[in-house]
Amino acid sequence: MPLAPGTFGWPIIGETIQFLISLYYGLVHEFVQERTKKYNSHVFKTSLLGQKVVIFSGPAANKFIFTQGNKLIIGWRPKSVQKLFPSTSFVPIEHDTKRAHNVISYLLNSQNVERLISTMDNMSHLHLKNHWKCKNEVIVYDLVKLFTFSLSIRAFMGIEESDKILNLYEKFKIFTQGLLAVDINLPGTTFYKAMKAGNELRKQMKIIIKQRRAELSENPNLSKVDVLTQMINDQDEDGKYMSEVEIEDKVFGFIIGSYDTTATTITLTMKYLQQKPEFFNEIIQEQNEISRQMMPRKELCWNDIQKMRKTWSFVNEVLRNTPVVQGIFREAIEDFTYEDFYIPKGWKIYLSFGATQKNGEYFPNPTKFDPSRFEGNGQVPYTSVPFGGGHRMCPGKEFARILILVFLHHLLKNFRWEPKIPSEKILYPFFLLAIPTDGYPITLSAV
Repeated sequence: MPLAPGTFGWPIIGETIQFLISLYYGLVHEFVQERTKKYNSHVFKTSLLGQKVVIFSGPAANKFIFTQGNKLIIGWRPKSVQKLFPSTSFVPIEHDTKRAHNVISYLLNSQNVERLISTMDNMSHLHLKNHWKCKNEVIVYDLVKLFTFSLSIRAFMGIEESDKILNLYEKFKIFTQGLLAVDINLPGTTFYKAMKAGNELRKQMKIIIKQRRAELSENPNLSKVDVLTQMINDQDEDGKYMSEVEIEDKVFGFIIGSYDTTATTITLTMKYLQQKPEFFNEIIQEQNEISRQMMPRKELCWNDIQKMRKTWSFVNEVLRNTPVVQGIFREAIEDFTYEDFYIPKGWKIYLSFGATQKNGEYFPNPTKFDPSRFEGNGQVPYTSVPFGGGHRMCPGKEFARILILVFLHHLLKNFRWEPKIPSEKILYPFFLLAIPTDGYPITLSAV
């Protein structure tokens, strides 16, 4: 059985330089599409970051990775992530995902989702009142990131005090910068600062966990609906509770996975809304109609969210056009074959989202911005996968969808904006998420 076509490039460095440059500029899809065309295959081999890698693209590859590959591949965690999240050394990734789905599904069950929407509604209103109202200029990404972080801390840890949230926010910003940094733990390095911030966060978490356990001991029926409380109470099939380090790592993972990506999505959506006035007007009409139907009720509810179809189609087209994350790494834990090619155990796999989402075969005229692609029955399954798919669907997808739509509803009801830097570029600093280079500064006007 042959290996996938391709080349390992230069000794040691392989094609790492070309890949990282394309990653930084949001052009991984071009890196992949060029080689897909060259080798006439949606699967090809290369060498990245000192690892032998097979790059996958296309809806068949997406479906395989997200639905059929769970016994053959696992998420690959770089050494920096393994050191920043110590429980990764003894907790299998598939166990991680299962528990994540269980915990998040509790937040979103029929009993709790209305309470969550109410919290998001009130926090959106207060955030815009305190940080946007009466301001002539704001930097969108910075403010939205503070908002999504504050809401994540409340939903996942049950913390509401603004001073505690701001303290955690500053530490998390430093911590996340080390996720894909070179794992050299020497003073002054990004990774050293991230490890230091992580240790400080863990000290605070231990105090919070101790306090929450004491509260639960005094009142087993404590009504707090947050992830931390659920994790402290959670037992696996054998009746075992999570260790403290597991709880810390999972809560940190939930917070990082929710606030940064959601803030980026909101920021990009605002940028595209301003650039596409023909769609902006449609979405304003949809949101105004929802506001009209709500009266005299003032808070959004689940039924209102379900009516925001055009708004969500617009967000999906933003994510197709500018993926928040360009792809994901996995690792083969068994030898296996895919499309008649042999994938050896231990090799890494990179699944490119953009190479599929910007392919004219699946998205006619792919450079055209067209939200109607996602209306009606939407796209062919596994062609656009910003939240994963199958049993690998991001556990926080529905949480993020509700949060984005609630915030946009309040924003559009109260403000209009113009960019201060119309030609501002979108790059991927730290090779992580798509971010406007200046954070998308805008001039605001009230409606």
